[in-house]
Parts: sequence; C-alpha cells; structure tokens
Amino acid sequence: MRAVELVPMTEEEFTAYREHVIVAYAEAKVHAGNWPAQDARRLSEEAHEQLLPAGLVTSVNHIYTARDGGRVVGTLWFAERDGESGRLAYLYNIEVHREQRGKGYGKAMMAALEDEVAKLGLDTIQLHVFGDNTTARSLYAGAGYAETNVVMSKRLR
Repeated sequence: MRAVELVPMTEEEFTAYREHVIVAYAEAKVHAGNWPAQDARRLSEEAHEQLLPAGLVTSVNHIYTARDGGRVVGTLWFAERDGESGRLAYLYNIEVHREQRGKGYGKAMMAALEDEVAKLGLDTIQLHVFGDNTTARSLYAGAGYAETNVVMSKRLR
C-alpha cells in the first residue's frame, strides 16, 4: 500500500478546498435527490458555515492535505463528535484528486486517518456515503467499515 502523509491544510489551500467542497456537496445532494438544484449552492454554503464557523481553525475539526512526498494527492476532513457510546471521529470528506485515482491513495488515506484518530485517543470513525457512490462504498468496506443504517428512497415523479 502507498504511504501518504496527512499535513494540516494551509489557509491558502483551505480557500480553494472550501469552494470545491461546497460545490461538490451541492452536486451530490442534487444527484441524490435531496435538494433542488436551484437551492443547492445556498444550502451547501449554509451547511458548511454551520460545520466550520471559524473556517480552518474551527475547534475539533481536522482538515488535511494528503501528500505523497512533495505531490498533493487529495484532501481529508474529519471532526471530533459525541456519539452514542462516547467521543468519535466523523469523516466529513475524503477525496483523492482525479488524476491520482486508482493508485491506492484512497486506501492509504483511510489508514492515515486511523492513525490520526488514534493519536486523539478516539476509537471509532463514522462517515456518511451516498448510496450511488460505489467507488467510495467499496473503499470503505475494504477498509473494514460496516453499514450501520441504510436509508432507501423511491421517487414517484
């Protein structure tokens, strides 16, 4: 498996990341049928403002650039949250840059995430994945994640 280093994101990197993740989340929510297209950008901005009110320095949030040597290969964001059985890490976003996909970086980033979470003294990682994102679902299953809830929907019109 490739090794990657999770490096805390810089303010400059965060500016570009925030814009990208807002657009990507809006598109995913529209595609999943959760939000109407005309409201998606605004709703995504509002969601991210709630989650990261102080931006990059929002407490208990950890936002990284994933690097393989000097090469940036992706981004990762998780937060410490209260769960039903104590504190846990919640993975909000992981993305391998398009040109680096299929090279094992996703698996390496998930392993690096586990190391970061363990350093914080947490023993559980939770995440949400859109049902049609088969690539991510396969990555998570291969990393040992189990489905804990499944929400299904059928659009009638």
